[in-house]
Amino acid sequence: MSYFVKPMTRLEPHLAPVQRIIDRNPTGADAVTRQTTFEFILIDAFSMVSVVTAIEPLRVANRILGEERYVWYVTQEAGAPPEASNGLSLPTQPIQPDDVAVDYTFLCAGMHTHPRDATRLYALLNRRYAAGRTVGAVSLAPAILARAGLLKDKRCVIHWEGLGAFVEEFPHVEILNGLFEIDGRVITSSGGLAMLDLFLDILKRDQESWLVQAVSNQLQIGQARSGSDRQSAGQFRLPVTAPRMMHKALAVIDQTLAAPLSPDSLADQIGTSRRTLDRRFQEFTQSTVAEFYRARRLEQARGLLRYSNISILDVALSTGFPTASYFSSLFKSAYGLSPKQFRKAAS
Repeated sequence: MSYFVKPMTRLEPHLAPVQRIIDRNPTGADAVTRQTTFEFILIDAFSMVSVVTAIEPLRVANRILGEERYVWYVTQEAGAPPEASNGLSLPTQPIQPDDVAVDYTFLCAGMHTHPRDATRLYALLNRRYAAGRTVGAVSLAPAILARAGLLKDKRCVIHWEGLGAFVEEFPHVEILNGLFEIDGRVITSSGGLAMLDLFLDILKRDQESWLVQAVSNQLQIGQARSGSDRQSAGQFRLPVTAPRMMHKALAVIDQTLAAPLSPDSLADQIGTSRRTLDRRFQEFTQSTVAEFYRARRLEQARGLLRYSNISILDVALSTGFPTASYFSSLFKSAYGLSPKQFRKAAS
C-alpha cells in the first residue's frame, strides 16, 4: 500500500494565502510534476515517532501543492508485521522490488539493530545504492548500514544511546554528534524529532522556500534545526540559557568518558576555576562534577551492555571504571540490576 494525498483543486479557506502563492507557482498544466518516492523499511522495535515525523512533512507538502508530489511506502521484511518500540504497528507491505522507482530507502530501527534476514537486507541496500538511489538510516539503524558496507568513507550520526557500541564495532567510521547528516547519497539521522528537521531539509533541497515555510507553519514549527546541531545526550539537558562554559564542560565530559578527567583538569581545559565549575554544576545539574561525570559514564555503559556484545570487563574499562567489580557495584546502585542481569533483561 502506498500513502499519499488525493489531489485537490483548491485549498481550504484558511490556506488562501498559500493558494495565492501556488497560483504564482503553477503545478498543473503549466508545470511538469516529478514524483519523489520514499521507502521506509521497518525493523522490529522501530521508533514510531521517527517514522511519523518523516511522513508528515511529505503529507503536508502534498496537501499544500494539491498534488501527489511525494509518495511513500511503509514496508517490512518477510514475516509478521513489526511492532514499534511502543507496542503499536503500522500498515505495511513487502519491500519494494528493484524495478520500482524508489528515490530514497530509509531503514527505521529503534531498540535493536538486527534485521530478520541480514544478508538479504544488506544485498538490497547495496543494490539500491549501486542503482543511484539514496539510502538512509534512522536512530540505531546506521549500524545496519555500516554492516552492509555503505558507510565506508562516509560521515554519519547515530542516536547517542547507541554511540558507544557503534564506535566499538566500527572504529574507523567517521561518526559525528549532530542530529542528521547528508553525505552524498547516504543519509543518517539520530531519530526521534530530528526526523522532522531532516525531512524539512530534504524539502528545502527540492522545493522553493515558500513551501518549506508553509509546511513548517502547518506543523507549528517555529525554527527547524540544522543537521549540525548537537544531540542532547543522556538523561540531562542543559537549558539554552546556560553559560557557554557549561556547554563546553559537558562536551568535554562526553569526549572523555573512557578516561575521565579530574574536576581540576576539567576546569583547566575549559578555562575556568574549580570553584566556578563546582558552583555552576550545582546550579544547573544539582550534582557535583564527579557525580555528573559518573552518571554519564554509567549511561554510556548501559548503552554498551544493551547494544554490543563486548565483555562486562571491557564495558567497564571503556567507560573509565578500573575493575569489573567496582563497575558492577556502581551500576547496580544506579539501575537496580547488575550489568549481567541488565544485559539479560535487555536481550
